[in-house]
Amino acid sequence: MKITNVIERVFPLSFSLLLFGSLPLSANETLIAAGEQQALVCTACHQMEADGVAAVGPPLWGLAERNIASVEGFNYSDALKQQQGQWDAAKLDAFLASPDEFAPGTNMIFPGVKDPGARAAIIAWLATKNPTPPEWITQSADEPVKSPGEGILAPGKNMALVASACSACHSLYLVTQQGLSKERWDEILTWMVDEQGMDEMDPDDREAILVYLSTYYGI
Repeated sequence: MKITNVIERVFPLSFSLLLFGSLPLSANETLIAAGEQQALVCTACHQMEADGVAAVGPPLWGLAERNIASVEGFNYSDALKQQQGQWDAAKLDAFLASPDEFAPGTNMIFPGVKDPGARAAIIAWLATKNPTPPEWITQSADEPVKSPGEGILAPGKNMALVASACSACHSLYLVTQQGLSKERWDEILTWMVDEQGMDEMDPDDREAILVYLSTYYGI
């Protein structure tokens, strides 16, 4: 008797689960997975949990089920309050590309995500942060997703992590102009959390970011 037949007879469910677990991710699952990494530019200022509260920005859970600029108690700009209707994939794509062009005068100081593939990935991931996830698929969903920082930051381990964390508040070109010790970079991250409202980082992520910055943009 063949070994495979024995396995199928003795462990039919386990075998099936093992086989299923080894299958490649679907295109949409791959996009969502990429979006989770790219969305570090969002999580630096926004909480994503169902019980999230306003921080630097409003919580983003349930974004598809509410009108634009509608979180009670959050101080939205008049520019964003003038936007009508609910968020959808097209509006999010335009907003993420350039918040200031989407809503001139917005309080959101964010340079935008220029890579259309990265925006598509972020939007697909944001869709999962709803009680009933919408079908948020943009026209750029089939485009390759560039690693955050590609073409700007020095290639190296944790480049994408650094790019996602730093580009949430400023241009990555500003990072490339620095030459600071690890201790000085650490002080800047502490200042960003204490004075600028950035969420505290996971300790391992923070250490990885500091190692990268001090290695490629250190003294």
